[in-house]
Amino acid sequence: MKINGYGNIHNTNPYKNQVNRPQEQLNQQMKQDKLQISKEALEMQKTNVQSKERLEKIERLKSEIEAGKYEVQSDKVAERFFDYWTKS
Repeated sequence: MKINGYGNIHNTNPYKNQVNRPQEQLNQQMKQDKLQISKEALEMQKTNVQSKERLEKIERLKSEIEAGKYEVQSDKVAERFFDYWTKS
């Protein structure tokens, strides 16, 4: 009695199929990637210039953290989370 398999598993392995492709085909596939940015995102990038006040605040916070003087105000953090989850 002869037993035949359901199919040749060597031809259905996607990894082997990709390895056996010519390098030119793989390079062409890589060159097809494109990046598209919507008009809204471009506008956001243009208007997202940080103000002088914000930069000063960031520098102040960095210096407090480095000096070990920064303390998290847990009540304000909790309040902001609460507002976010209940008003959104």
